[in-house]
Amino acid sequence: MRDDSRGILGAALLFVFAFGALFGAACGDDSGDTNVNTNTNVNANANVNVNVNANVNTNTNNQPPTEICDNGADDDGDLDVDCDDADCAGHAACGRWLYTSGNRIYLPDGTVWQGCGANVHDTRSCNACTWGAPDANEVKRRVDALVDDWGADFLRLTLESYSSADGRVHWQSFLDDADYLADIVDIVDHVGEKPGAYVLVSLWIDPGHSLEGWPTAATITAWQTLAQTFLNYDYVLFGLVNEPEYNFDGSQDADCWTAMNDTVQAIRDVEDAASAPHHLVAVQGTRAWARNLDYYLTHPITAGGGDNIVYETHVYDPASEFSSLFETPSETLPVIIGEFGPASSYMTEADCTTLMNSADTLQIPYLAWTFHQRCPPNLLVENSWGGCGIDMPLEPTSWGQLLQDRLLGL
Repeated sequence: MRDDSRGILGAALLFVFAFGALFGAACGDDSGDTNVNTNTNVNANANVNVNVNANVNTNTNNQPPTEICDNGADDDGDLDVDCDDADCAGHAACGRWLYTSGNRIYLPDGTVWQGCGANVHDTRSCNACTWGAPDANEVKRRVDALVDDWGADFLRLTLESYSSADGRVHWQSFLDDADYLADIVDIVDHVGEKPGAYVLVSLWIDPGHSLEGWPTAATITAWQTLAQTFLNYDYVLFGLVNEPEYNFDGSQDADCWTAMNDTVQAIRDVEDAASAPHHLVAVQGTRAWARNLDYYLTHPITAGGGDNIVYETHVYDPASEFSSLFETPSETLPVIIGEFGPASSYMTEADCTTLMNSADTLQIPYLAWTFHQRCPPNLLVENSWGGCGIDMPLEPTSWGQLLQDRLLGL
């Protein structure tokens, strides 16, 4: 019988190279940009598996064919192609898995991803709700409002634990409080029900952090648990800490870098042991409350091969500082703005608008601070009368209205 496998393979490759352009859009903008990751990997090994309905297998080693999850073909002859094949469950090319290449973050289809939204607090709620029973449903209500009503597709879930009760009803780390961990999972599961939504799970307040706000051995233990818990969650990103403090002269940059790198390695070890995809991991700026990313420009994270690392800055500064804080770093690194908002004597609402304009132009994801009524700068009006805020009206402040209009494209 005549061997047509080369002709069939050639036709398949021709289809791949002829495939049209994919588009990505700025936050609140449906017009779309044309930034596409054009990296193409072609595997031309001698073993060629071809299936064209007649189930012609040209595998000369007589090995059972396996499904390749990103080549547009039914490699194993079960009539399911790529991500529709059960064999591809959990593959990085399937589902919502993000990845980095160069200085950008990409969706599985190769379009640039620029998620936009706000910070959302867990059941402790910036210490406003630690004095009564935890209520995950209130957090989920706020997630619904932020995503469904405000138009966000990116959230930062800030996890909050304390070293002692001091009168609080719930305060311990999820390592010691199984109910708290269950609430975190419940909230993250709820975010996953929102099409196209992503959540950055961040250790915000944690007694395991060093006095400088860096990761420690205790932080590593916490992240080993979280990495295992969210191993196969394709819409979850990991944020190692909140804000490395002080270090204004950069003399501690190398030590902070090592602490970050070691923590990333611990996460990668968990993922690799399970043959799971690498989540995006956000490392925070090494100086001045996470503002400064300079050290990473010459010393990017190397743990786990350095893949899928994003660099998080917190910006509470006038527009004159944007170039050094995120615009110049984004020329080299995939950057996320993890916090920003109006702050007296530092940043105005006009500066916030300028930041979002610049981030949209540079396709940098951003997260406003914060979807709360009493953890300034607040996106919500204080309608809780000094309480936890369960079931209170989620009315935007002036800052909140600015963000909501932006996310909705108004």
